[in-house]
Amino acid sequence: MKQHPYRKLIITAALGISAITATAVAAPKPPKIKIPKHESEFAKADADKSGSLNIFEFAKTQGPGTPLVEVRKRFLPIDVSGAFEVVIDPVTNLPAVDPVTGEPVVGASIPDGFITLNELNAYRALKTKIKSKLSKFELADFNGDGFLDPIEFGYLVSPRVKIDNVLRNFDKRDTDDNDLLSEEEFDSDLTTQA
Repeated sequence: MKQHPYRKLIITAALGISAITATAVAAPKPPKIKIPKHESEFAKADADKSGSLNIFEFAKTQGPGTPLVEVRKRFLPIDVSGAFEVVIDPVTNLPAVDPVTGEPVVGASIPDGFITLNELNAYRALKTKIKSKLSKFELADFNGDGFLDPIEFGYLVSPRVKIDNVLRNFDKRDTDDNDLLSEEEFDSDLTTQA
């Protein structure tokens, strides 16, 4: 039986390919990069993929029964990347300037209404967490008019609470029947009312 002249070459090539294939299959898989839980929650909550969360997107990271007032209480200390208050010099009534650097002096931050991942990571890195100093009434007063309407009043309780229960409680407190709660009505002791 006459051997094909290229037989040895074909067998050697086939063995070489199978050896390469075996080596490729046996190669270890690269390790998975573990993304911190808060970062993956942030990415899921960022509905518009803007790279930042508004308060309603942030609420998705806080648990389904968390009242919006509690979400806002957690949100505000994290939201620090907005503009800063201009400090006015009381003598000249002009923006204050640092005498050494010549730079304008700025005061407290004015939140921009969005939390970035950098802001969230910076807040999480703090040893002592900053807390919002706003009262429950102020936290619920989203439009800042000094009154709570029924919707804002509903932000005080879990979204799972029936709307009828929220409205009933609102009506008990609304003594002047104008569909707005003042801070006095909000803070009133319901046990003393008839």
